[in-house]
Amino acid sequence: MSAPASRNHGEADRGDAESSPASGPSSHHGNGRSLLRSDRTAVRELPYGGRIVTANAGDHPLIVQLLTHARQAAIADDFQSRLDEPGYRPSNRLLVNRDKALLAHVHLASHIAWFDGQRIPVVKLEDFAVLPEYRSSVYDRDLLAAAEQIAAAEGAVVGLVLADRPDWFERQGWSSLRGQGHTRANARAVLAHLDAHEGARKRRKSPLHVRTWRHFELDAVRSVYEATASGLWGPLFRSEEVWQWLIGRKAQDQVLFAVDPLPGAPLNGDSGIGITGEAAGYAVVRGSAIVEMMSLSNHPSARVQLLARACRDAIDRDHHSISLYTPASDPLHELMVTAGGAWISDRRESGPRLMMRLLSPERWIERCYSLWRERAQEANVPRPTEIGFITPDAAHLFTLTRRSARLEPMATRPVDWVECSRATFESLLVGNLALSEAVERGELRLSSPELVGTLAAVFAPRLFWQSPLEFMRL
Repeated sequence: MSAPASRNHGEADRGDAESSPASGPSSHHGNGRSLLRSDRTAVRELPYGGRIVTANAGDHPLIVQLLTHARQAAIADDFQSRLDEPGYRPSNRLLVNRDKALLAHVHLASHIAWFDGQRIPVVKLEDFAVLPEYRSSVYDRDLLAAAEQIAAAEGAVVGLVLADRPDWFERQGWSSLRGQGHTRANARAVLAHLDAHEGARKRRKSPLHVRTWRHFELDAVRSVYEATASGLWGPLFRSEEVWQWLIGRKAQDQVLFAVDPLPGAPLNGDSGIGITGEAAGYAVVRGSAIVEMMSLSNHPSARVQLLARACRDAIDRDHHSISLYTPASDPLHELMVTAGGAWISDRRESGPRLMMRLLSPERWIERCYSLWRERAQEANVPRPTEIGFITPDAAHLFTLTRRSARLEPMATRPVDWVECSRATFESLLVGNLALSEAVERGELRLSSPELVGTLAAVFAPRLFWQSPLEFMRL
């Protein structure tokens, strides 16, 4: 199952939402004036005809028509459901109009994402679409530049897009995120492998019970998500209102709930009546795909049991395969491959690809100081440490001390320096770069071979993940 584009808004502390804006990446902005939140109803006149404007509720029917034409798919029901999303405002949509015709559209959806416990403002460029007959023009380039500028000015640090034209976005400075994909295997083969594995261990059967969830258990599901997702790299923060909206859309078919029953609780089938206890984990299933699975660290067997239950349900519904869309580091992927399955990378498929751009490298460095500090301490990286980053359009000095981290314009080249493209520089800072491979390919030019160790320690590669539940269409 592919997971097409969707989104959901998170809520943040006032410090996240109101921190001072930083300048965004350098890019083409045309000859029009810049757009800020205080001036979002203004228009930007484009020098070759047309203008960029902000949308209002009356534009929704035209936007649906454009997206339907551009995607060649019926999206009306999905579009309507997203208008009820908490925090939604029509003015977050940018439109390109010419002679009263709508040519292009993008929705700027603001969120808060977790990066190893750090809460970072991000923006998702959703439904970025241009009419096919105008894709060879510069309308899409100017629309993307305006979206980047607005998002950076409003405080977003990282930009994300599920791009159906990844090659075009790469030419605009965006980078594909590594490790995106899913595992697919025969459901019966996975069950047989799990049974054989359990029999070989000869351990006492886990007391956990897996059943269909009940809606009043949303708080328990939310607490499991928050405890688990906060330690990952990229998941979105979800408020209670967002959870209610997300589940209420019914993009999923079922939610499986793993519970550690209280002593003496009766186990009377799938209904779950009378089975109460501590939440151990959950899995969100659509068709034969597990699109989200979270479990608490003190219940390591929950994931295997949730997978087994999903396989049995898939077989009951006459599905031959089971797919898993959890983070690439999830051991269940290896288990499914061992059972005869295969990892299917997004790069091998013709569908959309998740991409990123660092809209404000300076703010990213500042907000992730605690991560750089912890990593430097673990790797015995001396502080203060200075590293120069030279790209074709700018030169930055990264400074890590015992009290702060900052990225500033570089006046003179320090002893340690790196030369690379802007996109490689951003991927390095966000952990989206395999360092050794990048050096071998000549994407990074270093002042000394020893610098690789410092870069790998401070900017350790991490695989980004966001739940397909937030991308699925109705």
